[in-house]
Amino acid sequence: MGLSSGNIASHVNIVLVGGLDPGSGAGILRDLRAADELGAHAVVVATCITEQDSTSVASVEGRAPAQVIRSLSAALIRAQPACVKIGMVANGGIAGAIAHALAGFAGKVVFDPVLRASSGGSLYDGDAAQILELARSASLLTPNLGEAAWLLGRPVESLTDAVAAARDLVALGCAAVLVKGGHLAGDASDVLCWGGGLRVLSHPRIEGPSPRGTGCALATAIAVGLGGGQRLESAVESAKTWLSAKIASATKVGNEWHL
Repeated sequence: MGLSSGNIASHVNIVLVGGLDPGSGAGILRDLRAADELGAHAVVVATCITEQDSTSVASVEGRAPAQVIRSLSAALIRAQPACVKIGMVANGGIAGAIAHALAGFAGKVVFDPVLRASSGGSLYDGDAAQILELARSASLLTPNLGEAAWLLGRPVESLTDAVAAARDLVALGCAAVLVKGGHLAGDASDVLCWGGGLRVLSHPRIEGPSPRGTGCALATAIAVGLGGGQRLESAVESAKTWLSAKIASATKVGNEWHL
């Protein structure tokens, strides 16, 4: 089943874990809108509150790890989700708390390792080892080029680099990795790698302004697809097609573009 507004069964439950962006262009508010548009029922768990705008990040206030464990554990019981989507974790302690709460969870997990805002401000305080530990418990890791570079400690600037990065992250213990190539030259090419293979998924680049929250929305759409029973490749392909349509119809909110 492909992804389009309203065509995913309403009984698909997912839990969205991430940061609160006051502008709602990204973070769990963007995730919630995407899940709703795709027909899924979502429960949200906040990891932090950010103070930011389109030009800078003023502050990040992370929740106590124990609070995150309690909130996520309660959400798993209440929602009985088929998939959990993780976004911004804010710091290493929260990353560990999420991994602890998910121990024993039998559903799918999509982890979008948000490290920096679109404005360039830092959104994560910790080291790569803490992110990789959480990533190893996920069904799919979805870093962009900069996040993949940070996790591996080397530049990831070309499609060849992205292919190597995806393979190396799987070799480090990730079940599957989608390295997002939105900032590559040419077509928008993402690299999907898993234990059984590798694919380069390309869509024509959409001309015009770059809206916020594309990574959040893509990971959420994949989570909805996986939660609805799609195979990994199909879920990623359908989510990319859905996101392309959203980018093409982006609207301006204040001084920034939103999906």
